[in-house]
Amino acid sequence: MNKKQAHFEALGYEPLRMKPAHFAAGFFISLTDEVYANELLNKVAVTTATKGLIGDYTPEAVVERLRSDGLIADEMTQADVELLRVQVNGVVDNDAAMFPAFKPYRPKGNDYTFISPLLLTKASRTDGYAGHFVATVLASTQEGKTVIDFARKVAAEPPGTLQRFIKPLLGDVEGESSGLAQKYDSDYGTLSDERIGEVAGKMRVQTAALARLCENLPDYSRYRRIQYLVLGLLAWLMGHLLRTASVRAANPLLLFDFTGEKDGPIRSQSQACYARLRETVRRTYRDLAAADRFTSNPLGDGLFRRRNGEYDFRFLEEHFRDFAVRMGYVQPRASNVSQKHFELQPDTLRVLMLSILDRDSANAITFDEACVRLRDTWGMVVGGAVTESEKLQQQGHFGFDEADLQRNADAFADRLKGLNLAIEPSDGLVLCSRDIGGVL
Repeated sequence: MNKKQAHFEALGYEPLRMKPAHFAAGFFISLTDEVYANELLNKVAVTTATKGLIGDYTPEAVVERLRSDGLIADEMTQADVELLRVQVNGVVDNDAAMFPAFKPYRPKGNDYTFISPLLLTKASRTDGYAGHFVATVLASTQEGKTVIDFARKVAAEPPGTLQRFIKPLLGDVEGESSGLAQKYDSDYGTLSDERIGEVAGKMRVQTAALARLCENLPDYSRYRRIQYLVLGLLAWLMGHLLRTASVRAANPLLLFDFTGEKDGPIRSQSQACYARLRETVRRTYRDLAAADRFTSNPLGDGLFRRRNGEYDFRFLEEHFRDFAVRMGYVQPRASNVSQKHFELQPDTLRVLMLSILDRDSANAITFDEACVRLRDTWGMVVGGAVTESEKLQQQGHFGFDEADLQRNADAFADRLKGLNLAIEPSDGLVLCSRDIGGVL
C-alpha cells in the first residue's frame, strides 16, 4: 500500500487543500472527459506570479502575441491591453486557483472558474480526484443520476456573456480525452460496486437533497446555477468526510451561530464544535486503522511520517479547515485566525435551504420543520427544533440553555427573512419557502 491507496481506502479521494474551483473542474471533467490546453488564455489571464512575470507572460510578450494573432487593434496601447488582462483575470480566476501553466513555469495545478467546459484544463488534479469520486457515486443511483443530468445540461447550455468575452482567447482547438477515470484507477484504485453502493447508501438523504436543489434552480441564471450546484456538491462531500471520520461516534452535528455575539455561549460552543470536528477529521486514518478498515495498516507500513513521536496528520486538519472555510461553512475566513466557528455564508445558506424546500410554493413549511430537515440532512443545528439541546449535549456540547438556543434560532429566522426564504404572516408563525411571493 502507498499513500494514494491509503487515501483511496479511507475517503475515496486524496484530501488536499482544495478550493471550490478545483473541485468543480474535477467534477465536470469526470462528466465530459474532455480537457483543453488554452495556452493563450492562460498567458493573457495570468497577471501576477510569485517570482514575477517572465518569458511569454510579460506584458510586452502578451501584446506582441495578441497583435500577431490579429486579436487587438493596432491603436491599442500597452496600458489598454493590461486593462483587458485584468478584466479577463476577473472572469476566469474568481477562486484564485489559476497559475501560469506553460513554460517557463511548472505549476502543480491550474483551474479556471468554471463558466464553460472549454475552460477545463489538462493540469494535475488539485482536488485529489474528489470531483470524480462524487460524480462516480452519484451516477450509481436514480436520484444521483438526476443531479448528473442537471450538471450535464447546465454545462452544455449555449455560451453566456462571460464565455463570449473570452472566446477569442480560446481559439478553435478541439479538446482531448482527459483519461481522468483511468488515471484515478491506476493511481488510487478502482471503486467496486460494493464500495460505491456503501457510500451511496450512507449518503442517500443528501443525494435526494441535491436532486431537490436541482429542481429549485431553473429560475436562476446559468452561472448562478453552476455556483449553487457546486456548493451543494461540496456540502455532500463534507457530509461524506464527516461521516467517514466519525468512526467511533454517531453522525456529527454542526452548531451554527447566527447570534453575532462574539462572547456569547452559542459562539463559544460553535467554536468548540468546530475544534472537535477538526480533531475528529485529523484522527480519521488512525481510527480507521484501529477499526481494521484498511487492507493493510498504513500506520504500521510507515506511510505517514511522525512528528514529536506522533503520526503527522496535519494535512487532514488543513483539508477540513480549508474545505469548511471555502465552501462557506466557517468564519472567520482569515487563515491566521485559528479559533473559528460555524456560520454560513449567504449563498451557502440559500443552497442548503433550496435543498430542503419543495419547488411548489404552496408547500411552504414551518420554521421548526425547516430546522428538522436541515439537521437530518446536513447535520446543521441552530436550536429551532425540539430536542436539539439534548442532541447537542449527547455529543458533548454544554454551557448554554434553552433561552440561548432560542435566541440563536430567532436570529436564524431573521436571516432567512432577509434572504426572502421565510415570512412571518402572524406572530410566532414563521413559514419557509423558496418563493415567498407564491406563499403570499
